[in-house]
Amino acid sequence: MRITQEADYALRIVSLLAVSDAICGAAEIADRTGVPERFAHKILRKLLQAGVVRSYTGAKGGYILLRDPQDLSMLEIIEQIDGPLEISKCADDGYICSRNGSCKVHCVYHQVFRQISADIADKMRKLTIAVLTDQSKDISEILNLIT
Repeated sequence: MRITQEADYALRIVSLLAVSDAICGAAEIADRTGVPERFAHKILRKLLQAGVVRSYTGAKGGYILLRDPQDLSMLEIIEQIDGPLEISKCADDGYICSRNGSCKVHCVYHQVFRQISADIADKMRKLTIAVLTDQSKDISEILNLIT
C-alpha cells in the first residue's frame, strides 16, 4: 500500500498554507512545495471542495488554509485525496470476495486487513498539521505521538 503522489503533494500544500501568514497563489505554492503547478491547481480544487482551503480571486488572489491546523489531521488530508485508508480492498465491507462472497465475519484476511488499516488510520489521525509543521518539535517527539 502506498499513499498516492497526489496525497503527498496535498500534505505539502496544506503544510505550507498552515505556516503562511498571507494568501499564496498557486504558482507560489507550486514553487515553494515542488509540486507541478498544474497538479497544484487540481489538488487545491479538491481541498477547496472539501472546505480545507479558501480561495480568493483577482490580481492578489490565491489560497489560505480555512481550517485550524490543530484540527486538521494527516489522515483527513490523505482521505480527501485518496479516499478511505485501507491496505487492501478486502478490508472494505462493500467488497465481494471471490473466496467468501459478502461474508466478512469468518474471513481471517478481512479481519486482519481491517484491523491493520484501522491502526494506521489511528496513528495518522493523531498527527495534526499543527504538529507536523511545528519547527520546535524534534522528530522523536512527533514519532512518540504515534508509538
